[in-house]
This record gives sequence, C-alpha cells and structure tokens, in this order.
Amino acid sequence: MSFFQLVRREMHGSLPKLVFVSGLGGISNAAILAAINAGMQSADDGKAASLWSITLFLVSFFLFIKAQLYISGTTTVEIESIIHRLRVRLMDQIRHSELLAIDKIGRSSIVGAVSGDTAVLTQAANMLCFSVQGLVLMFFVTIYIAYLSLVAFALSVLIVGAAILAFHIKSRSLDVENRRAAECEHLLFDRLTDFLDGFKEVRLNSARSAALFADAVEASRSAANIKIRSQTGTFRQIVTSQAAMYILLAAIVFVAPRFSDSLAGTSITKTTTALLFVVGTAFGLVQAIPVLLAANGAAQRIDQLEAALLATNVSADGDIKISTRFDRIEMHDVKFRYIDRLSEAAFQIGPLDFTLRPGELVFITGGNGSGKSTFLRVLAGLYPPDSGDITLDGMPVTDDTREAYRTLISAIFTDYHLFRRLYGIPEPEPDELNRLLTQFRLTEKTALSNGEFSTLDLSGGQRKRLALIVSLLEKRPILLLDEWTSDQDPEFRRKFYHEVLPELMRAGATIVVITHDDRYLAELDIPARLMRMDEGHFVEQRSMQSG
Repeated sequence: MSFFQLVRREMHGSLPKLVFVSGLGGISNAAILAAINAGMQSADDGKAASLWSITLFLVSFFLFIKAQLYISGTTTVEIESIIHRLRVRLMDQIRHSELLAIDKIGRSSIVGAVSGDTAVLTQAANMLCFSVQGLVLMFFVTIYIAYLSLVAFALSVLIVGAAILAFHIKSRSLDVENRRAAECEHLLFDRLTDFLDGFKEVRLNSARSAALFADAVEASRSAANIKIRSQTGTFRQIVTSQAAMYILLAAIVFVAPRFSDSLAGTSITKTTTALLFVVGTAFGLVQAIPVLLAANGAAQRIDQLEAALLATNVSADGDIKISTRFDRIEMHDVKFRYIDRLSEAAFQIGPLDFTLRPGELVFITGGNGSGKSTFLRVLAGLYPPDSGDITLDGMPVTDDTREAYRTLISAIFTDYHLFRRLYGIPEPEPDELNRLLTQFRLTEKTALSNGEFSTLDLSGGQRKRLALIVSLLEKRPILLLDEWTSDQDPEFRRKFYHEVLPELMRAGATIVVITHDDRYLAELDIPARLMRMDEGHFVEQRSMQSG
C-alpha cells in the first residue's frame, strides 16, 4: 500500500475538496504564468499591460494564496487525524491480539510502526498535496506549451516521459533496499533494548558487554550500508531528473527552432518561460521524492502490521463474560511448542494432564528450562495448546471463550510489568490498601492517589510486592506466581510462606506458585500439592503438609 492509497483510504470527507483545491492551486499558478506572458507580449509590442492580463494575474494570485493556505491547514488537520486513528486502531488491535502473535511480530516492529512510521507520514503530508498541485500545474502548463508549439510539446513529453520511466524502474529496486534498512533498524532497536533492560547484567560482564556492543555495531553498520546504497540511488535519481529538465530546456532553445518556424521571437521566450515554471515545479517534486518514498515504506509497514494483527484471534471487549468462580480447570493431553523468534530455540511441554480446583495451593518445581513458565502461560490462557484440551467446568476453552476464561486469573510472571496506574481496577478502599501496604512493608515507599502510585522507583523485591498488591486488588479467584520470591530477602520469603499464603488460602484463593524454595516448602503448615517438572513433563506429584 502506497502513502497516497493509505491517505485515500483513511481520509474522511475532505479528500475530494482537497484534490479540487489542489487542482485550483495548480490552475491559478498556470494562469499567473499566462498573465505574465501576456504582460511580456504587451511590453515587447511597446504597449502597457492590458486590463485583462492584470485582472487575470490578480485573480489568479488571490486564488493561489487562498489555495495554499487551505491546503496547508487542511492537510495538517487531516494527516494528524489519520495518524491518530492509525495509532488508536493499532493499539486496539495489539491489546486484543494473542501473546504468540506479538512475540512473532516483535516489539521493535510494533514500536517502529506506532511511533516512527507514523512520524514519517507527518513529514510527507504537505509534500503529497503540493506534489498533486505541482502535477496539476505541469499538466496545464504543458497544454499551454502545446498551444505555443507542438514540437516543444512533443520534446517535453518525450524527455519527461523517459525520465519518469527510468525513475519508476529504479524506484522498485530502491524500495527493496528501504525495506531491508527498516529491518536492520528494528534489529538495532532490539539491541538497544537489550542494553537498557539488561544494563545491570551488561555492566557486570565485560565480555557480554563487548559482544552485545559488537552485535549492535554490526546491526547499525548493516542499516547504514543499506541506507547509503538506497539514498545514493535516490540522489542519483534526483540528479538524473534535474538533468533531464535542463536537457529539455536546451532542446527547446537549441534544437526545436530548427524544426519549427513557430518557435521564433516571442514564442520561444514564452515557451522557455513556461518551461521554467515546469522545471521549477519538477525540481520541487524531485526533492519531495525521498520523503514520499519513505512515506510509502512507512505506509507499507503499517499496513503489514495491521494485517499481521488482524490475522490473529481478536476478541471484542463487549463479548467478554466476566467469571468470578469456577469448579475445576482440567488439562487433557495438552501439548505446546514454541520457537523463539530471535534465538530460534524450541520450547516444548507435554503431553500434560493437570487439574485445578477452588481453594487449592499448588507448587511447581523443576530445573531451569524444564517448562514451568511455559506451562503457567498455557494455564493462564496466554498460549493456546497445539493439541489436547483445556476445560473450564467441563466446557472446552476455545478461541471464543478464552477471554472469559482469562478473567478468572491474575498473574505475576518473571517478566512482569508494573503499571503506575490501577488500570481496570476500581479505586480500593483506603483501609484495605493501607493494610496491604503495611503487610508488604511499602507504606513509606509509595502511596496511591487518584488511582496512581506516587513512585515506582523501588527495589526489585519491593516492585514484586507492589505487583502482588495490585493482583490482590483485582480480586480474581486464581493467582499465578512465577518465581515471585526470587527477589525477596530471606525474612520476607519466610513471611510469604508462613503468613501471606496461609492468609490468602483462608480467604478462599486458588494459587499456583512456581518456586525453588524447597527449604520453605518443607516448613509449610498448610495443605498443598507439589508437582515437579522435567523436560516439559510432570515427573512427580504429591500432596504435602509439613510442620
């Protein structure tokens, strides 16, 4: 999809009028030329300019100014409105997409489209309308040239047509280069994210820092080399187009008079003046080419992102049935396989059988890479199983019911994100919030005002405590915790197992916890189920109550 096609699809109401005014601007520009040429003819004849030519100039000049003001104002409003609608639509599609689809598309592609590519469209907005106006001007001036001399008209069509054809052929190869450059820049964005998200790990390991930096430098070098080739090709196109315009002028001045007696005296002066208008406009169009090509690439990437998001199972908010209770969740022969987009490493679990009932506390243990976190994502409904069934109270969890199933669950994964605001959660009662902040020892660290935390500048353990508070405020019957205690100090780990969990169980919560805290599990004095995973399978399952 080209930039113009995107604008035509997204613009509501103003496009016909905008095109009309752009055409009017081009016509008024051509009329200014005609008035000037008429005045020049009168001056050559030793006469004062006629009232008709003066009136034509003044009217055309007024229309030209009004057209320019309307075009610039309307284009700004319409393009920014289009960009707003695109961003809102993309964000809406993102929030309704599935985790696998987002993982497959990649964070850099999504951020690049929503922020970077839409900014490119803004830069190209005025270029597009003025380009349309320039084309209209060239059309009418070309007709005027045909009126002055058919030979000059034929030369103009021949030279300009050849330049346009050569430009179009070269643009197709440049478009491929621009897409490759965008891919390399997305890869560079991923490396920059690695630097920022893994800054502590990078500073602790100089070898990792050097290797990551070398990878980032290579991504930047690849993007730079591709952009050098594409931009050099674009500039060559610009120079070639400009050269074609000068060749046209030279042909009209030096060649055309030899084949046409009509091109003599004032006729060649008028024709040359008209062509100077064409050349000036053509230069403006040529200079707009890189911006419009970049906009075309941005429009294509936005369109591809939309297509990729729409290809996933998208749910609508109005179709969600909120669930507040359940009798049992069961997995039967569930298998799931996932291939990481960047590392190409394969993760697989299954076949798995698992049952969860209200009020249960389940601990899942196992070594790194055993499939615990992947299992938790499948249980949460974030990863649909490749085979087998997940049932809720005997009913299969399908694409149509998965969103409702997920309303039962609150989760804190290892890569959790802590929001500053309580999005989607009613303002809690002050007494309840103060009790939770006191229980998790955060009263002196942060506070909630108008649904927003005063600060998130907390330690890793404190952030996880705050995340757990937010999960408890959701008041959902099932809580999933993935290595929640990994950032807690020994004192708070003990508090979690001996105070927090028993309190939650007495309140009727259903909890699944991934943990390595074997020491604390041995001291538990509440009923629980222990399951151990290895290589994507449950290899041990037993009930436990110690203490």
